[in-house]
Parts: sequence; C-alpha cells; structure tokens
Amino acid sequence: MMLRESHAEGITRNQIEGALKILPVHPAMIRAVTRLKASEDPNATFFCLSSANQVFIDTILKDKNLDDLFYRIATNPAEWREDGLLVVRRRVDPTGPQHGCTLRCYPNMCKGEELTTFLAEHGEYDKVVYIGDGSNDFCPVVHLREQDTVFARRACGLQRRIEREGARAGLRCKVVYWDGAWEIEEAFATL
Repeated sequence: MMLRESHAEGITRNQIEGALKILPVHPAMIRAVTRLKASEDPNATFFCLSSANQVFIDTILKDKNLDDLFYRIATNPAEWREDGLLVVRRRVDPTGPQHGCTLRCYPNMCKGEELTTFLAEHGEYDKVVYIGDGSNDFCPVVHLREQDTVFARRACGLQRRIEREGARAGLRCKVVYWDGAWEIEEAFATL
C-alpha cells in the first residue's frame, strides 16, 4: 500500500530508484562476496532469498556492480507500470495454494521451502553458508545441516529466534553471530 500512496503523492520512479541507489552497502561485504565469486570455485553458488522485491534488488545490485552475483533470486515479483507505479505481487499467489510453513514464515514466501527447492534442483553442496538477520530467516536456517553455517546478525530478529526457538525447532547448523561486514569478509576468506 505504501507504494500506491507514494505514487499518489507524486513520488516518481526516479526518486525511488535514487533512494535505493544511495542505500549503503558496506565495502567489506562487497569485497567478501566479489572475492568468493572470483575464486571460481564451481561450488560457490550465490542464491538470494528476500522478502523485498525484484525491482528493489535489481536496482541495488546493478548500482553496486553486483548484478551478476546471484545464480538465482527468490523474491516478490515487481514491475513498473507506464504511469510510474511500482506494482509488487506476492511470490506465493494469494489466490493459489499457500505454503504450509509451521515456523511463521510470511504469507508471501516460505524461505525454508525456497531453499529446500533450490538445493533439491542443484544437488548436494558440501556446505551451505547462510547470511541473515530477520526473523523470517529462521525457517531456512532450520533446514540447514550440521556441516552448514548461518551467520546471524547480532541484535536482530534471527538471533532472537535462534536463541528462543532453535533447540526446539531442531536447529543443527553452526551459528556464528556477527556485528559488522568485516566479520563476514574475514570468514569468507577462509571458505
């Protein structure tokens, strides 16, 4: 609804894209992912799970020269209408079958289901490394194995859910809490 209200108030596509382009992405995070991607490790596959939308993600990635980073992005579809309104749809169509997640995923997408489907399509990986911060990252983290690692941002929803619900939900992966992007950069250098 906020996009319709902004459009009605005269906020333009250029203004929205401009705001997305100035969102800060820490240089250490950019270095971490670009170095790992450049390592040409055939098993280093980047998969993005986001409750945002395709237009927002594409705009930010292109602006940061990271538009070829991800093998796949699972998010809400979005497109600009001719009149400048950004229309975002749910990834899980509200009129179709709904996901059956019992871990309180948002109605628009079950990130655990998306991760499981992606992994099933692409075979077994030696390890999966998941970076998250929101409480909606809990479900896919529960699907990780003992050899996998989640980097959960400190003092955010994912850390709180791991501490409150992790054992009860059967969390098996290694958990590493982080505050700054430099910690991700250091960890990625060892992968």
